[in-house]
Amino acid sequence: MARKSKVWYLENFNFFSELSMEERTFICQNTIMRSHNKGETVYFQNDSANSVYFLKEGKISIEKFTSTGEEFLIAILEKGEIFGESSIVNGSKRKEAAIVEEDATYCVMEEDKFKKLLMMCPSLNLSFAQLLEKRLEKTQKRLEDISFKKNRERIIEYLKETAVLSSEGVNGNLVTIDSLPHQKIARLTSTNRQEVSSVFSDLKKNGIIDYNRKFIKILNLNKLEAYG
Repeated sequence: MARKSKVWYLENFNFFSELSMEERTFICQNTIMRSHNKGETVYFQNDSANSVYFLKEGKISIEKFTSTGEEFLIAILEKGEIFGESSIVNGSKRKEAAIVEEDATYCVMEEDKFKKLLMMCPSLNLSFAQLLEKRLEKTQKRLEDISFKKNRERIIEYLKETAVLSSEGVNGNLVTIDSLPHQKIARLTSTNRQEVSSVFSDLKKNGIIDYNRKFIKILNLNKLEAYG
């Protein structure tokens, strides 16, 4: 992959925004750019964990499989995010699978090179620690929600969080780009597609949201906050 493409990528990746030219050059020299089509697997659960990935374009779903073959959708990552970071902290085997949700391009860096980069840049080391902490907190919160919140509450909570994290202001509204299919939202909230469709339909009828296959528009965030 052309060196220019890697430099452009680093300039548009928040995690690397404060790196020096020397540190950016190190990344360019020690990463490989790859692309996969929708439905392909970047790595499988129980594969050797010896690299970290930086998502440039597309979407990646992180999934865990039980011994009986049941799937648990952990997260759907978008461009600008890191994945496979568990290789740094959790031993030699992948504890989840990374599957391409939408045609993706990403950089791969070997574990030892990434550790060297963290040693070179203390501020990046701190950012990485904060990333791990944030993801752990998010996982813990999701488990608590499954235990203590009703299905309808979890769907609304997902909608509010997604609106805040992935939205753009348009005429005073919050617009969530690239809406997921109801089945995907159901897997992320540990509910089912019928419940997601029912909640969305009710929200639309009450003038709180509008949606189609491409986006979800929050028409009244205050009402969404109070909806139960």
